[in-house]
Amino acid sequence: MEERLQKILARAGFASRRGAEQLMLDGRVTLNGETVKELGTKADLATDDVRVDGVRVKAPKGLVYLALNKPRGVVSTRSDPERRQTVMDLVPGIAGLFPVGRLDVTTEGLILLTNDGAFAERVAHPRYEVPRVYHAKVHGVPDADALERLRRGVRVDGDFMAVDRARVVEADNNAWVELTLHEGKQHEVKRLLEAVGHPVSKLRRVAIGPVTSRGLEPGEFRALTPEEIEGLRRAHPADARSIRKVAPRPRARKRPRHEPASSRPPARPSSRPPGSSEPRQRPRPGEREVSARPSGARRQRPALPRRRRG
Repeated sequence: MEERLQKILARAGFASRRGAEQLMLDGRVTLNGETVKELGTKADLATDDVRVDGVRVKAPKGLVYLALNKPRGVVSTRSDPERRQTVMDLVPGIAGLFPVGRLDVTTEGLILLTNDGAFAERVAHPRYEVPRVYHAKVHGVPDADALERLRRGVRVDGDFMAVDRARVVEADNNAWVELTLHEGKQHEVKRLLEAVGHPVSKLRRVAIGPVTSRGLEPGEFRALTPEEIEGLRRAHPADARSIRKVAPRPRARKRPRHEPASSRPPARPSSRPPGSSEPRQRPRPGEREVSARPSGARRQRPALPRRRRG
């Protein structure tokens, strides 16, 4: 059965649908030997040869969903040009498997891997507002004012960032802070905490939606339960009413064409001196000029100059 190429690539685990569209636009996808850039192109894996960077696209035999506790120092990509260890080295070699989103190399904690592109987009895209929970060890102990600033939001290098929830879970000379947020801007947690005066020394992600890293040692993974998969799939796009909007300017009131005289604003007083005549108005096209003299009055002729008799 023919389907759109971006849907085929997403289901095969090469990327999300949005990422598959970018692969096509970049000229990395071929169909029966021809480069394809048109996003509406359809194909059938049963009869067509579809390739990405020369690698044949095959229909997945089964969908896989894994949760991995990424150790510090491991790169969250499929491959690394510097030959560092990646998350793919810690899980079985399943065709089409890829990490959902990224964690900084110095950050440890939960990351999901799948070969289901549509599922990955639903988890990773900010519009579905899947909550992510982080534990951060910071310098000092944030007070109530600092936590409130995190909730209200701060602007860092032109980016406005805020958390959904913030609380201190452990405090001594330094503190562990738990932050919940649904966006994924680069180094967001570190930038937020540094902006309120508490730089991060350690950071780990402990939950994504209903999935937690509880029971997983660094480097260990497990399969997601059906309930966890369904819980992540149930995420709905953010309600437009919850998005902050700038109030529109009030529109000027339009006056109806035939507005009754009683509702019209009073005429402005004339600035002409008393006794001066109003300027003569020209008739509109199709109208006859009407004299202002009363009916029955004779038209006065202008007086002619008298001639002198010589």
